[in-house]
Amino acid sequence: MTESRPIYPKPTTFDLSTFSSKDFIVKDFIEGLTEGSIPTNRRSVAGNHAFDPKPYIRTFEAALDRLKDLDETLSEKESELKEGVRRAEIDHTRTLSRLGDKFNSTLSEFQRLDNSISDGGGIAVRIGGQLEQLDRQRQRAEDARFLIQCYSEFSRGDTGRLERLRKKGGNDGAIRCAVVSRQLGLIVKRNEGVGTNPRTKELIETFSESLEQDLLKQFDDGYRRFRIDVMKDCAKVLHDFNGGASVVSNFLNQMDFFITAGKINAGEVTIDGVIEEKLSDPDETPPGLEFSLQSLVNEIRDVLKAESKTIKDVFPYPEQVLGTFLQRVFQQSLQQRLESVLDKTIELSPLAFLRTLQASRAAVISMAEDLKTHGLTEHPDPLSSSTTMVIDQNVEELFVPYLQDRGYIERERESLEQLYSGLLLKFTMFHDQKKKVQNLGVLDRFKKTRERAIEKVLESDLGKSQSEALSRIIGLDRKVGRDNHLSDVVISDRDGQLNVDFAKRMLKWLAEAVGRSLELSTAADTPKDVSAQLNILFEHIRTMYLDVALDTALDSSEATKGEPDLSYFLEIKPATQIMHLMFSFTNTALIPLAQTSLTTRREMVKLCNNTLASLEQKINTIIQKTINLVVTYLGTLLSKQKKQDFRPKDDEVSLTTLNTPTCLSVIAFLQKLHEVAVGSLDGSNLDHFLEEVGSGFQGILLDHLKKFQVNQAGAIMLSKDITKYHDFIDKWKIPGLKDGFELLHEIGNLFVIGPASLRDRMRDGVLAKVRPGHLKPYLVKREDYTSAGIEKIVLLRFHIACRILLTVR
Repeated sequence: MTESRPIYPKPTTFDLSTFSSKDFIVKDFIEGLTEGSIPTNRRSVAGNHAFDPKPYIRTFEAALDRLKDLDETLSEKESELKEGVRRAEIDHTRTLSRLGDKFNSTLSEFQRLDNSISDGGGIAVRIGGQLEQLDRQRQRAEDARFLIQCYSEFSRGDTGRLERLRKKGGNDGAIRCAVVSRQLGLIVKRNEGVGTNPRTKELIETFSESLEQDLLKQFDDGYRRFRIDVMKDCAKVLHDFNGGASVVSNFLNQMDFFITAGKINAGEVTIDGVIEEKLSDPDETPPGLEFSLQSLVNEIRDVLKAESKTIKDVFPYPEQVLGTFLQRVFQQSLQQRLESVLDKTIELSPLAFLRTLQASRAAVISMAEDLKTHGLTEHPDPLSSSTTMVIDQNVEELFVPYLQDRGYIERERESLEQLYSGLLLKFTMFHDQKKKVQNLGVLDRFKKTRERAIEKVLESDLGKSQSEALSRIIGLDRKVGRDNHLSDVVISDRDGQLNVDFAKRMLKWLAEAVGRSLELSTAADTPKDVSAQLNILFEHIRTMYLDVALDTALDSSEATKGEPDLSYFLEIKPATQIMHLMFSFTNTALIPLAQTSLTTRREMVKLCNNTLASLEQKINTIIQKTINLVVTYLGTLLSKQKKQDFRPKDDEVSLTTLNTPTCLSVIAFLQKLHEVAVGSLDGSNLDHFLEEVGSGFQGILLDHLKKFQVNQAGAIMLSKDITKYHDFIDKWKIPGLKDGFELLHEIGNLFVIGPASLRDRMRDGVLAKVRPGHLKPYLVKREDYTSAGIEKIVLLRFHIACRILLTVR
């Protein structure tokens, strides 16, 4: 019997492994289901029949049923797994709780054990402390017993116990012997007068002195042989015995430095002649520090560096020993030499003293900074703060006597006043002789004071360097073997003139003083110092120099009978140059230094402004008075023109080839004026001055031409004079004078041209701008004014001008 086959194929079977495979693809899975749903016999002719969905429906229904079965199977497995996880978590939680309880129990046991151990350690520490206390009590009892035994023996005159300890006990024995000796001394002092045997006290003191001297002797032997270990032991014993003062003193006294320094300080200060000259000469660069003092500073630096290592190795408290060493070096050796050198330089001059003081302080400060950097007992580390304070304090105290209570700035004032007074002495004496008849008031008193100061310096017995330096500044030729007085000073006209080099030297000297004050004075005193120095500068350069020269120039600018001497006008150029230098220096170097004090700075600025305004006013007054003086004298020269100069006779016609004597004298004076002006002014000031003079000269020339009758030959001479004036003024190249002198030249031509050309000349060119009424006073002076009909020409020209004027209106 043949097995029957179904009409539709069985669907493809699948299970969970189908979906768990890594190669599972949904599309391939669906295609596999649909392929099994189409009968084989229909696949080849599928295109001839309509689509039959039933096989697909049955296949997909079967697949869905299978998927539901698989889903139920998976749900059951998932439930079983979740239940297993829940039971495992419960077991894990119980295990963690059980382990936590065990850990807490172990930790409690550990803490209890730790507390037990700590309590045991505290008990041990307390026991150790009690044992140490008992040991100290035992040691004190033994020391007290030993002390009582020693005191009893000393009372009987026996020092054997301490002697044996000192000789056989070594370093520790010497230390204990020193301590016992000091304690015995304290006992004797405490019980003095209460039944104490005087002999016991004397014996204890004798033993203590013997012990100290013995230790000092050992220290000396160790110092000579440079046995650091011996010196160290002795220093420690003596420090415990009496604080170590004796061993420190002994250590310092044995230094070769103090022996050598003492010999140097005992000698007389001798300064080389070249250095003396440079110290007192303000134009020379400061020569630096005096040789012996500089050598001492260098030696102090080297000794401190070398001995500080020994101090560190030997003494138990090296900083205290180093402090004592430093104080002795500064307050004895260095201070003595510094005082000797400064006392010597003050005999030379105030400037020599100030320069030496500045160089000394700079050298000492440099040495102090070098020592701080080196470290001394702290080498190679920087110096400790306490020793640094000791060095700074000693440096400060070294120069306090010279810098306190404004004494330093007063010496600067004295030095500058002496130098300035010496430099300006010839200038002052020249002007004093020139104005000795006049009452000079305050200026005179200043002069007398300065002269007395210079006289005192010259006639004093000061050192050679100062006298020669000051004499060179003054210009005094010193004579060997005779006294020198102000009467020996030879004065020339040049000494009474302003000198820019003098101002430069004075500013250079002041700049040195300002720089010195910045080094030597405190920052708080700087505004007051520069204000004082500014007053000194203005008192001399302004009051004693510029004001005197400008006042003299003002007096010289007054009108005189003869030709004015314009040499005074040459003072304007150096005056302006000196003012520029002075105020540039003030604004650049002095006023900025006073910025920390607004009040002082404001006063300095006010003083500068007032001084500048006053000097400028004087210079402007001199210029204006000179212009008036020149124009007045030009008028005087023109007034000497002879009436016949422009009306020569027939036999004088040949003279027409020359200029008149008046013209030549005017040109000569203008030439001198121009040379003086060019030497005194420049730029716009020169142009303005020449323009003012030229305008004034043009005005008096126009008036001058109205005063003379002119004939035909005289007209040529007049024209040549005017041409001469015109050509000379043109050389000044002042644009403002060009039109005026062209007009003057055309007016001069009116005297030369014939009557027929006169009308055209007045109608064209420069004269066309001039009203006929203004030209008439010149034309009237022509001899042919009436005979040639010039009067009618002027009247006609006047009527035409009036008509034009009325038409314009």
